[in-house]
Amino acid sequence: MTSGSGSSTTTVATMPHVGMNLEHNGKTWTIIKTLASGPFSEVFEALDAETKQHYAMKTEKEVGTIRPVLKLDVFVLRMLQNRNPIGFPRIFDAGRTDNFKYVVMQLVGPDLSKLRRSLPDKKFSLITALRVCAQTLDRIETLHDMGWLCRDIKAPNFAIGRGEQAGIVYMLDFGFARRFLDNNGNHVRPRAAAAILGTIHYAPIASHFGREQSRRDDLESWFYMCVELLVGPLPWANLDCRRQHQLICEWKQFARKGGRHQFLKDCPLEFNNILSMIDALRYYERPNYRLIAAQIEKAIDRMKLDRYAPFDWQVDNGKIIEKAAFIGDLGESHLLSLKLREAQKKKSLEGNYDSAMEIST
Repeated sequence: MTSGSGSSTTTVATMPHVGMNLEHNGKTWTIIKTLASGPFSEVFEALDAETKQHYAMKTEKEVGTIRPVLKLDVFVLRMLQNRNPIGFPRIFDAGRTDNFKYVVMQLVGPDLSKLRRSLPDKKFSLITALRVCAQTLDRIETLHDMGWLCRDIKAPNFAIGRGEQAGIVYMLDFGFARRFLDNNGNHVRPRAAAAILGTIHYAPIASHFGREQSRRDDLESWFYMCVELLVGPLPWANLDCRRQHQLICEWKQFARKGGRHQFLKDCPLEFNNILSMIDALRYYERPNYRLIAAQIEKAIDRMKLDRYAPFDWQVDNGKIIEKAAFIGDLGESHLLSLKLREAQKKKSLEGNYDSAMEIST
């Protein structure tokens, strides 16, 4: 690797990898482990060689990426950072080499999808799910009031904080975000057609038909995520998003009509009202986030739940968080359970033994 201090034009000969020291812009980052990996980008845990603090480092290939998203991700986070809202990771450094772009940001814990799948019933307790629904709704409201749509609302794009911040849910990944308010605060007119973006299983019905998305569509995706957190996998979770995207759309439409009771039968009654409120929104309309949040609070009160109870991942001595750190993305759990057992074996040899945990998707 060729590197130099204090220069923004440093040439790095290789892509980032575990064990590498990245020297750039006068900083040295030691890449400790891979947190997430894709065909064009990766997320690592990185150590600041000077302060010994741990951070997340997102990288993206400079050439060959079909749809570069890191620049947009950084832009949105910096705009948010100027307002200092709760629940969004802070950016500490960013740079570009000949081969890749990178951003160093606050390191957070496991995402909601991994945490859910780490639990025995593959779903959160009712009070944890409802409190998470309320927090994620608040994050979406903050983003919308900054004039941005997410267009990729899903459980993997929300993660808990670390340590004392484990009760805070952070919103991540704004690579598909789109500005919907102009500089004067006016709503941008919709385009005649728009590409299907985000993750099909959570995508709003409008996206299936190639229509421009608005705030209501982010909330529709949020609602699917909430149902998943409350009761487990969505009815269409096992359908192939490439070959069966039309069938997924039909499932979502059925959930409004003949299948509504079946879709919501294990959710609090108030979620029927929430879905009606979201579906009634017009394209340009600002959702009444407080009214939706009040429905969640109403459910908590009606069922006499303890809104101050610890979250599910805070009552097991850290075992659920540890398990979630190894569970990996959907479909990879059978591979990563081996890594968990290896880690626990190492801890056992060091005199810190925990009983083995099984992982399944």
